[in-house]
Amino acid sequence: MKMKRIKFFVAACLLTLVSVSCTQYNFEDTGEAYGVHDCTMWDYFSKDPYNWKLLQEMITRAGLEDVFKGTSSYGKDITYFGATSNSIRAYLLANGMKTVDEIPVDDCKAFVLNGLLAKHKMLDDFKPGRKSSDPNVLIGTGGETFDMASGKKFWIYTFNDTYNGVPGAGPKRIYVTSLDASKESTVASSNIQTLTGVVHSMDYDFRLSDF
Repeated sequence: MKMKRIKFFVAACLLTLVSVSCTQYNFEDTGEAYGVHDCTMWDYFSKDPYNWKLLQEMITRAGLEDVFKGTSSYGKDITYFGATSNSIRAYLLANGMKTVDEIPVDDCKAFVLNGLLAKHKMLDDFKPGRKSSDPNVLIGTGGETFDMASGKKFWIYTFNDTYNGVPGAGPKRIYVTSLDASKESTVASSNIQTLTGVVHSMDYDFRLSDF
């Protein structure tokens, strides 16, 4: 009986480990998340301090908490391309800063609003496209250009990655090109749904200057 209990315990631990591993991989690498959270976007960020704590600090410093709580003029159905704490930490390090409080308020506001689209857009709502084969041309084929809350323009498109050498067989991802920064960025996880909008998380290599 004792041996059976040990085997059951080990099996349960392995199942838990696999589940956690799959969740982490899904968040970082697949371009898809499809999480549904019965709370505001602000509360969703609060539940995951590892990824969003520094973004929350930046939002607070910018005086924009109401945007993510759904009480601002942007309403309760926004789309947000979120920079994780990893990206913000890299910015602090590159600029000789230790805390978000050292970032000028106007810069915090600009960084936060760069990722804000004042309409609801899930992964499949973005038009498919393809980046230009000419490195000097920012906008390729398909996709769509959007005006962000900061006033910047982003060309956004979706594309199915190559998988096992087969073009288009991989996961569909969102690609964001800032026409101001002349930089293309990749969404790591999309369709994170909250009561006040949808979050598309930028990958860990994203830098604030990329927008």
